[in-house]
Amino acid sequence: MPKYILLLVILFSIGNSCFAQEVLPDFSVKKGVQNHPIISWRNNFGDNISILNIQRSGDSVRGFRTIYASPNAALTVNAYTDNHPFPGEIYYRIYYTTKQGNYVFTKAKKISSGYISEGLIGKLDGDKNVVLQGDETKELTIKQLQKLRDSVLYNTSDSLFFIDAHTVLYKKYNSIAAIVKSPTSSLTQVSNYLFLNADGNVVIRLPQNNLDAFSMNIYQLDGHTIFFKISHFDYAEIILNKSSFLRPGWYPYELFENGKLKESNKFEVK
Repeated sequence: MPKYILLLVILFSIGNSCFAQEVLPDFSVKKGVQNHPIISWRNNFGDNISILNIQRSGDSVRGFRTIYASPNAALTVNAYTDNHPFPGEIYYRIYYTTKQGNYVFTKAKKISSGYISEGLIGKLDGDKNVVLQGDETKELTIKQLQKLRDSVLYNTSDSLFFIDAHTVLYKKYNSIAAIVKSPTSSLTQVSNYLFLNADGNVVIRLPQNNLDAFSMNIYQLDGHTIFFKISHFDYAEIILNKSSFLRPGWYPYELFENGKLKESNKFEVK
């Protein structure tokens, strides 16, 4: 008889997978492979910029200190990884000067928590309104979408996905909880703890007597950005519906026991 299992409530945290450089005085702050902040920018001023420093603070207004001085401020594309971030909320800004003696402090930014498809605005037809799909379908001007993009990036864990030149998908931060049919037979083994059932759903099986010790990260197709973060397990067997994944492909994952890597592998969603 089929068994019904309540899926674990999962933090659906889509991070930013691509570090598309913004043009100065704008810049990007995103998490890298080791969850270290990456500050990236594009310099369209050429060698007219003589000094460029990255500054950091726990406050968006005060207390900024320089943590990096670029040895070649004139580079067109550049990035810096903060390998020693302090705990808590962190803000970054860029300070640069020109050969004419002008100086600029950019607007302070914190690490973005939302996800935006790489180059989203530039891929859209700027002469027409954009159809925003999601819980509700509506039309936005490019200017309205730009405001939404900034809000999604820095104030939410929501996501904006490029569909085509006139359409964007707005996926709100969501905890996944569903009941799915789970046949105990016809399982394809991926590893000691992970299987695929006949419907292509992902089945995770763990020892009942040690559930509290396990946690898991499932990454996007790029292998770097966390897609699902399971901080704890409430059931010895859970099933992730394949429809929860945005597209078919091979998804890397890491299973941890007491904070130590137990298993690293990948599974295919078709």
